[in-house]
Amino acid sequence: MANQKLKDAGIKTDSQIKQAIKDHDSGNEVYAIQGYKGLNLYIRDNKTTTFRHRFTSPATGKRVNFTLGAYPVFSLEQARDMYRDNLSLIARGIDPAIHYKNEQDKKRSMPTFSGMAEEWLQAQIASKQFDPRTIEQKQTHINYASKYIGRMPIDQITTPDVLRAIKEIERKTIPTAKRVRGVCQRIFALAIGQGYIANNPAIAVADLMLPKPKTEHHHAIVEPVAFGQLLRDIDSVTDFYGHAKSILKLQAMLFQRSGDMCSMRWDAIDFDAKTWTFSPQKTGNRGDMVASLVVPLPTQAIELLQAIHEQTGHTDYVFYNKRRKDRFEHQQQLNKFLNRLGYTGKHTPHGFRASARTLLSEQLSIDEYLIEHQLGHSVRDPNGRAYNRTTHIKARANMMQKWADYLEGLK
Repeated sequence: MANQKLKDAGIKTDSQIKQAIKDHDSGNEVYAIQGYKGLNLYIRDNKTTTFRHRFTSPATGKRVNFTLGAYPVFSLEQARDMYRDNLSLIARGIDPAIHYKNEQDKKRSMPTFSGMAEEWLQAQIASKQFDPRTIEQKQTHINYASKYIGRMPIDQITTPDVLRAIKEIERKTIPTAKRVRGVCQRIFALAIGQGYIANNPAIAVADLMLPKPKTEHHHAIVEPVAFGQLLRDIDSVTDFYGHAKSILKLQAMLFQRSGDMCSMRWDAIDFDAKTWTFSPQKTGNRGDMVASLVVPLPTQAIELLQAIHEQTGHTDYVFYNKRRKDRFEHQQQLNKFLNRLGYTGKHTPHGFRASARTLLSEQLSIDEYLIEHQLGHSVRDPNGRAYNRTTHIKARANMMQKWADYLEGLK
């Protein structure tokens, strides 16, 4: 039975609500909330209790019973606050019931950071501007950020949220943290373009991060006698697992980046033309890199590749990684190989580029523009035109053969 005294006076405290529910035994009853015209407490026959706001819709002109929430999860104080918000909406000609439905629909359709990141990454893949390794790195950066903000709706993520995620990464490696922030900025830019958000929360983070550590150049041997010893030391190893030895021998001759060396594909090798054609991995991030590069292969390189072909010619990759199906040798193996030989702090795999640049110029008197072009740099002639990938093939083929012969002499 209803508490008639409460019905007449109206409810104004939480304890009165509990009393009304306790006294209720059958049927449905409505109690007014004192001081809030149109705000009621509705108790069903089974004692299920909700707050309702009865108002005239400014959209339809009809009376509406709008359920605000179920007690006790939805409190009396929350009901009063929502009632005030509703009056504000009505004053502006907005039907609260329609307004909240639209908000809920919007919330249900709002993508999370992970969802938006996946859409952005698929667009990068579809553009075909990036090699698989670069896409893999972008996915890794997304994974770093998603660990902290991946499940959050894209419109709920703030600059402090992004900063907290980046700071966690920054404690381990500053350069990676900066790359992750850059990827986040691009993902939020996509969300802005699609109308989900108005501001990019990752932009301000850039000014709150630690500066990059001072760049340290890769260690490289550029003295002929010492370089010859390095080549002999590499040849002397017979018990190192994988393809590191072959890659380093080839890298010394071709002086390309470790990532490009390790990911070399058989379909990029033309034994008849004696060339290796590929898109450098750094192309997507560097404006000074050519989009595609042709590397003339000296006789020594051809012989080495033909020997390797007998082992891995049935796979896509020249340096096929048996431990990871459909993958190539990891470039970290090259560092381990040289470190084992005692070249830590003396020479790195990337150092072969500096070695070749220096020795080709100083010892073999090769024109600098040929060296730079063979390094994959976007070289321009005196008239400002950039050389394309097939420019000076004959001259570069002669240079590469001369270099390979010189290395044999050093050994």
